[in-house]
Amino acid sequence: MVRRREPERTCVGCRERAPKGSLLRVVRGPDGRVRVDPSGAAPGRGAYVHRALGCARQAIGRGALARALRTGLSQEEAATLGAEIEREVRQ
Repeated sequence: MVRRREPERTCVGCRERAPKGSLLRVVRGPDGRVRVDPSGAAPGRGAYVHRALGCARQAIGRGALARALRTGLSQEEAATLGAEIEREVRQ
């Protein structure tokens, strides 16, 4: 039986590699809206962060998440996204 390897992704907050399934995907959809993608399969450009508030805050605060998604985030968009990520992490 052949064992498949799980793909790895890099957290934009701490820059550490981890299995894709252990990270939270954030996506900029075709409509330009940035949101958390719990399924990991939404269309659009994605970036990954650990399911830890520290990594999420670091990614948003340094602007790494906006760069990875190739978009600009206003302060209110960043705050809304931070709250979405926090809600997802606490589940």
